Amino acid sequence: MKLRDILLSLLVIVIWSGNFIAIKLGIHELPPLVLITLRFLCTTLVFLPFIKWPGREQFWKMVQVGLFMSAIHQGLLFIAMDKLEASTIVVLLQSQIMFAAVFGWLILKEAIHWRTGLGLITGFSGLLLVLDSPDASQNLWSCAIGLLSALAIAFSYIRMRQLQTVHAPTFLTIINGTSLPFVLGFSLIMSPQGWAQLPQANLLTISGVLIYQALIVSLSHVLWQTLLSRNTVTKVTCFILLLPIVTIALSILLLGESMHASLIWGGLLTVIGVGIITIRKVQKKQLLPVDPVT
Repeated sequence: MKLRDILLSLLVIVIWSGNFIAIKLGIHELPPLVLITLRFLCTTLVFLPFIKWPGREQFWKMVQVGLFMSAIHQGLLFIAMDKLEASTIVVLLQSQIMFAAVFGWLILKEAIHWRTGLGLITGFSGLLLVLDSPDASQNLWSCAIGLLSALAIAFSYIRMRQLQTVHAPTFLTIINGTSLPFVLGFSLIMSPQGWAQLPQANLLTISGVLIYQALIVSLSHVLWQTLLSRNTVTKVTCFILLLPIVTIALSILLLGESMHASLIWGGLLTVIGVGIITIRKVQKKQLLPVDPVT
């Protein structure tokens, strides 16, 4: 890779890691479902002027992907992060790659050989250690929600295999716009008083979080796809393994989160397991969940 692409890849990882920090800052001001409703609304409005009609068949496929990738995955992620620290949730979310491998085996009949099996065992063993950390053990229900969030996005990757190459602003508009009514409805049902908190929230913080997520994070996905198009998948996807490390570092520096041995060793095992699975998928030229933060 050229030095420029290496630096851009690192920039994307930092942006995605910062997304976890942004979510934590946002849900300190507003309930999770209210915040994510505002995020989907802003993202849709930002990219709507650039949309291109993809055709009826492609549109409905994007809607299906969007419901799992946005409404379910992100909705559950925001809810889980209301209780869990960013460092905990970022490790739990690595299970999406392990779930994707299992779904590939169950749904697409892809073979799981001993190396991938070793990666699955190592990764899930790491997750068990993470669940023993103080933050996770005291919030097991939130951990379950976080794992369901990872399960949802893993399933969306399977559905994405049916998509042809799509126009990025169109994809972002459709997956956010079609998810908006669902999260809005759930926010009115589960957090009916949440919208009343909006006038009392720190509008500077909320505005910064929404700009970061709706614009910077969304554009980082476009940049990531550009990097994938001009470099081999192996070279680009290896940077994903830095995501938990960078997120944990930022959570300590910016949020004052503490570390625990169970989280350190569990996170290490999880990353090793994910790394083994990722390498095997690249070798077998299978579609990778190469966009792990949405």
